[in-house]
Amino acid sequence: MTTAAASQGARARSMLGRWGVPLGALLVAVVAVASELVAASHPVPPAAGAYAAALLTSAALIVRTRWPIPVAVAILLVCLAYHLVGYPGQGPAFALFVAAFAIPWRGRLVWSLPAGIAVAAVWSVIPALPPHPSAWTGGAVLGPAIGIATVAVIGAMVRVSLRETAAEHTAQVAEARAGIARDIHDVLAHTLAAITVQANLAVDAADDDPATAKAAMLRARDLARAATPQLRHSLLQLRDDGRPEHPQPTLELVARVLDDARAAGFAVHERLDVEPRRLDPIAELTVARIVQESVTNVVRHSGGTRLDCTIAAQHGELVVEVADDGTRAPGPEGLGIAGMRERAAAIGGTLEAAAMPGGFRVRATIPVPAERTRA
Repeated sequence: MTTAAASQGARARSMLGRWGVPLGALLVAVVAVASELVAASHPVPPAAGAYAAALLTSAALIVRTRWPIPVAVAILLVCLAYHLVGYPGQGPAFALFVAAFAIPWRGRLVWSLPAGIAVAAVWSVIPALPPHPSAWTGGAVLGPAIGIATVAVIGAMVRVSLRETAAEHTAQVAEARAGIARDIHDVLAHTLAAITVQANLAVDAADDDPATAKAAMLRARDLARAATPQLRHSLLQLRDDGRPEHPQPTLELVARVLDDARAAGFAVHERLDVEPRRLDPIAELTVARIVQESVTNVVRHSGGTRLDCTIAAQHGELVVEVADDGTRAPGPEGLGIAGMRERAAAIGGTLEAAAMPGGFRVRATIPVPAERTRA
């Protein structure tokens, strides 16, 4: 989604919340007022005044997010007047539920939450006043009062939850951007150093060995070409809408994953018999993801203490094997194994995951034909 589209979506949601909620509250209040007027057992003032009160309390909700406490006070005053002039029930008070939810969203919870609960307490006094008092402990008064207080508590909980989510998202974005910066630094540092070496070699051999000089320059060109898509991919992660995606992992991820397994208490035995720089980027990505998912499953579900990881090139194929000595019986195949199998199949490989004597093993074969290797 582009920044413009996201902005339009946010404006649409804002308009819906600003106008849709008051309209919904008005509909409920009108139905409640009509029901109370029909069921009234005593003479009541003109019905137009009752519907006007419902309109006023609902209209006040338009500015509830900016001035929630004044809005709640205004609704309480309308409800008080509604009751004192002799209308039955408290139909217009439905807007208090929305106002009580909005109060904890403004200011510090230490005072805004008690303020929301206080709205319920104040309202509960109104029906107990003349000219048609109701018992404060009756269901018609106590039930709505408890409901308003509960809505205020829910509003506070939602606010806390959303703030925690926003903080987590901000931390994730910062971490992702730091990772992208590290990727760009590593690519540039390695590539520039390698190009410098080849350029120096070409300069030294230019007069006495033109063939060597040419080979060095071609190597420098290839290094620059190889680095370009990697840098482009990293830079594209810094999206305009501020939501970076994680860079594609390499075999360096395998070492980090195995270190995590060691930190979790596993005795890790690894055999990495492959040159990462000669792997196709897609094959390297596939291998890294398969090892990551396999090791994660071992740490989480195996109940074992030993983990063996092998990555070796054999007869034009890359063999990836992760085995453990877990004692827990494997459950039904989940999305993780299915995803690994799909990754392998997408580049012409295969993946098997099954229990073996004394544990569980994941074994994948990834074809690495000559046209998919890089010089």
